[in-house]
Amino acid sequence: MAGRWGWRLVAVFGRPTFLLLLASLAGCATIRGDYVAQPSQAFDRPQETALGRAYAAGQAERPGLSAFRLINNGVSALLTRAALADLAERSLDIQYYIYDPDETGAFLLERIQAAAERGVRVRIILDDYLLGLDDASLARIDAHPNVEVRIFNPYRDRMRWSRPLQMLFNLDRLGRRMHNKVFVADGQIGILGGRNISNHYMEGEAEANFRDVDLLASGPVVGEALRSFDAFWNSEIVVPVAAFEARPADNDDALHFDRLRAEAAAGRGPYAEYGQRKPDFVRRLLAGEGMIWARGRAIAEPPVRQREGEAKPSAEIARALAIARQNARKEVTYAVAYFVPGERGVQLLSELAGRGVRVRVLTNSLAATDVVAVHAGYSKYREGLLAGGVELYEYRSDARRPEPGGHRLRLGSSGSALHAKVVVHDRRLVWVGSANFDPRSRRLNTEAGLLIESEELAERLLSSIEWDFSPRNSWQLGLEKDPQGGSRRLTWNGERDGKIVNLAQEPDAGLLRHLGVLFYSILPGVEDLL
Repeated sequence: MAGRWGWRLVAVFGRPTFLLLLASLAGCATIRGDYVAQPSQAFDRPQETALGRAYAAGQAERPGLSAFRLINNGVSALLTRAALADLAERSLDIQYYIYDPDETGAFLLERIQAAAERGVRVRIILDDYLLGLDDASLARIDAHPNVEVRIFNPYRDRMRWSRPLQMLFNLDRLGRRMHNKVFVADGQIGILGGRNISNHYMEGEAEANFRDVDLLASGPVVGEALRSFDAFWNSEIVVPVAAFEARPADNDDALHFDRLRAEAAAGRGPYAEYGQRKPDFVRRLLAGEGMIWARGRAIAEPPVRQREGEAKPSAEIARALAIARQNARKEVTYAVAYFVPGERGVQLLSELAGRGVRVRVLTNSLAATDVVAVHAGYSKYREGLLAGGVELYEYRSDARRPEPGGHRLRLGSSGSALHAKVVVHDRRLVWVGSANFDPRSRRLNTEAGLLIESEELAERLLSSIEWDFSPRNSWQLGLEKDPQGGSRRLTWNGERDGKIVNLAQEPDAGLLRHLGVLFYSILPGVEDLL
């Protein structure tokens, strides 16, 4: 792949320009090849901590089961993570695809650093592709003796401007990203799901906020998630920040701590919110309030999904969900942000509907999606899905997200986009994780999540997302005969200004988005990368 793109550049720019580009890359700061990463393992004595003791009795009464609680809104998602950091006594293990140095990221980082000051060992794994923290800021965080930061599949040359060229020439390697989202305290209790660390996911100030779902979990599944974390931590594809040899930043300006403290002093922002609600979040965590005990397992792909010489990439998550789908008898509900089923997916879901199983799929509309290329890949399969009996819904950009119990942190944008990755089978088997229904999740990215057998949790989750399927928050697609001719056409059915409407054109998306769909639809080879 890299060689093919390289020769295309030669053809476009000419050999002298091409060689100049390569020479400029060669002069960039690179990763030390002789740096030896020290292996470590997750903390495995949670009974020695307050969190471990809080759940010991429940686990003793229910051997083999784990406890779960749905985290349905962004404010609760952020404050629960903050409370876990504050309760941690021995370890924090943190793994994310995106960690933005915005208000949300700064707030949570301060709680993580406060834990490190108390003597808590902090291990952080971040993906390099969309990493908003520069190497100097990473080095400053990593400099604390109780904190170590490692980067998944890093760009070898650390100069930011060179990244597009590196991706172009190393697409086979750099196109493989770590999409996991894991936050675990004291080896006992953690959060897995779809949310990254950013204002977009936590109702902070942003152009648009995501509708997403996490699960709080305690028990054996946390141990399973940590075994996956350790596999990443000790993998050759995960590189310590110390190997970058970056000089730590002289100050925290890039982390926006000053703005955070100023807002706290003015009674605004996450510290103001957390100051009011911390006792309640801490109490709920220690009391196990709202937790549902059930049989479940954490499932994750390995750090390197396909090694040289292997015919196919690892597909642990796809395999588990395929078995669940095959065993479904009554209904399967998907709420998936990025949905590109391919011909095979259309066939499988149509066969499922043909067996009398109700199949509902909620994904983003063109107006709501944050990745127009994905919509281009998805849109070509809509007619086939509808013809096969699948109920198809598209989340609206003006959809209302679930309101948190208190006020929002900074009244983030009213613009919405779906980011959840949820599947419920027969109202008893629940999947919540990081994996989408697309080629990238099936073959390229590493992913992680929880598969749980619980009618109570399934009902609670379905009740929470039923709001998203409503006519006010999503368009239900239909397929009807075009009155102008014999072909079929798509329709979008929903509610607008209190009235039921039936539209024959894709709603609310501007010209640029439509042009983007057209562009990506004719670009060869794009779908395999979505």
